[in-house]
Amino acid sequence: MKILYLGIGVFDKGGISRYCRYQVRAIRELAGGANVSVMSLFPPGPNDFEDPFLVDYQGHGIGLRGESAYLASSASRAFAMRPDVVWSSHIRLLPAAWTARMAALGGRMVANVYGRELWSRGQWAYRQLLQGADAVVSDCHFSRKFVVDDYGIKPERVSVIWDCVDLTRFNPQPRRTDLLEQFGIPSGPDFRYVLTLGRMEAVTRYKGYDRLLDALATFKDNPNVIGIFAGDGGDRERLERRAREMGLERKAFFLGSVPEAMLPDVYNLGDMFSLVSERGQGKGEGVPLTPLEAAACGKPIVVGNEDGSQEAVIDRENGLVISPRDPAAMRDAIAAVLLDDENRRRMGLAARARVEAEFSYEGFRTKTGRLLEDLLKRNQRTEVEKIG
Repeated sequence: MKILYLGIGVFDKGGISRYCRYQVRAIRELAGGANVSVMSLFPPGPNDFEDPFLVDYQGHGIGLRGESAYLASSASRAFAMRPDVVWSSHIRLLPAAWTARMAALGGRMVANVYGRELWSRGQWAYRQLLQGADAVVSDCHFSRKFVVDDYGIKPERVSVIWDCVDLTRFNPQPRRTDLLEQFGIPSGPDFRYVLTLGRMEAVTRYKGYDRLLDALATFKDNPNVIGIFAGDGGDRERLERRAREMGLERKAFFLGSVPEAMLPDVYNLGDMFSLVSERGQGKGEGVPLTPLEAAACGKPIVVGNEDGSQEAVIDRENGLVISPRDPAAMRDAIAAVLLDDENRRRMGLAARARVEAEFSYEGFRTKTGRLLEDLLKRNQRTEVEKIG
């Protein structure tokens, strides 16, 4: 089976790129690397993954020039390659996927869907294109229900393949006190740390960084409750300024961009992990990868109840699911986990166990393999029908 994989990006450290890297790895292992051609709309950038990732085409990013060149190149590659499957990693690439399939004179089309792009402005433009896909891969059940109910996709065409975690890299380890000292964070046996991690941009405020600052402010009378904010972006300066204005200089610490090799150590700085998203226009998640990586490190996780995030948590077992609209819920979640040692230990063990059971790379690859097998059988039936 020959596969043309149209990636929107595989180099940056965002959740979709991480998902696509795992997906490409699985497809290459299942179909054979020589049978898989990968195109990335975005080229590598200065703050991207440090390790190389093999692609056959690097584009110029979003914009008329970049997307036109990408569409033309994908069509040309499809015509030469004649893939059995054209795989679109994002609904924005559906026009290129359709063009590539026509250039290939047939074959199947697969499309990935995630979260906020499904219910945000402009999604109507992709409705008909998505309806024509032979298979849709959703990273969560929440988004699967949305494309079935709102886009009219037949349920049997939509597979849920949850994101996965490298369980070898991400595992419980002792807290590195030297890292706390490096970032000027107080350390000692009485301190408890709530960690959040992600891109800090104006468009990602829905991830709850301000909500966490507000919750930390309610613990001013407890100097042992500390917030750690890992990640970088254009909104980081505003968040730091707001923390100072709230008097949280010794309570909220910003690490900036985290090198990939340091990521497991940063997760293990925390006692719990928080990413409480809200859903709306331009807002919302599928299943975000950062809570899963934190859970793999044995950390209880707190997520929102408005999108696919809640699928990472069995409430009160490996973490908590709360409303992003309820400020008191964020404070109560921190108190329930950070200030209750036995509860935190129990949830941390359950967090690791659930990731091992439900979010391993091996499980991810198995589900991807089933989808490819189904597509192969459909192709074979089509060929038999043609001969008949």
